[in-house]
Amino acid sequence: MTSRGWYVVAALIGIAGIAGAVWVVITHLGSVTAGLTQIVVPGGADLDLKQAGTYTIYHERTSTVAGRIYQSSGISGLRVTVKSADSGQQIAVRRPAGTSQYNFGGRSGFSALVFDVDTPGLYRLEAAYDDGRRQPQTVLAVGTGFVGGLLTTIFLAIGLVFAGLAIAVAIVVVVLLRRRRARFAGQV
Repeated sequence: MTSRGWYVVAALIGIAGIAGAVWVVITHLGSVTAGLTQIVVPGGADLDLKQAGTYTIYHERTSTVAGRIYQSSGISGLRVTVKSADSGQQIAVRRPAGTSQYNFGGRSGFSALVFDVDTPGLYRLEAAYDDGRRQPQTVLAVGTGFVGGLLTTIFLAIGLVFAGLAIAVAIVVVVLLRRRRARFAGQV
């Protein structure tokens, strides 16, 4: 392992780690954001919730829906309700214990509200201003596990970069040390 060709191998491994990270980000971010249902409000939408659990309602300050760009600084006065389509039972909507934010792909949002679903099924989300006004329009995005999926994607990408670079550096160090020993032994 004293050939200079190993430096090329090390460089290729480092590049492969970076390329792998880029691939993970590109392929996974689309699926992470696809898990969010966007709703232009005031208005409403039916949500087909596939699993029980806690769902987060994000206010997207900047968003694009059906080719239209929405920008809003706040949702003051916006009342959000969630009801089971089957039973008509209203689901309690509350502020989240902590906040999370995202900003990528032309979308930026923060967690504004959460609600718990005990039974998967069809639910209706409605949002309206207390005073009945129709403006400003903004976008709410509803999903579960979004932040976890986003963090998994980020950490996986970072892990690939570090793994590729660590292996590349290890190869370079080993080759340097072996070449140095071989030089002192008169073999190079």
